[in-house]
Amino acid sequence: MFNRNFQSKAFMGRSVLLLVRFHKLRVQMSSEERSQLRLTEEERSIHRAHREACEAKKQMYVDPSSGYKVFTEYAHLQRGKCCGSACRHCPYGQVNVKDPAMKKRFNSLFYV
Repeated sequence: MFNRNFQSKAFMGRSVLLLVRFHKLRVQMSSEERSQLRLTEEERSIHRAHREACEAKKQMYVDPSSGYKVFTEYAHLQRGKCCGSACRHCPYGQVNVKDPAMKKRFNSLFYV
């Protein structure tokens, strides 16, 4: 599309870079202002661990209930796109998840 309009590949690369920066700025971390009244104690502890890890700018944290390592929303924002693995804290709405059975329900703070 751009090759027909612009001869310079340097200009083309620059416009793509600007587009990526624009999208990164539009995606923001989830706000904590949402209601936590409907959450179980387990979900609250997951949210607490995730929030602390994001504030410390960590890529992962240990899930308090399962002991597994989980990517933070901060790590996903650093990646810049949905990886398609149906991650718990995906800020992109799990748009690249191919299998509909893998998609999860959003509980106002993260996917369960």
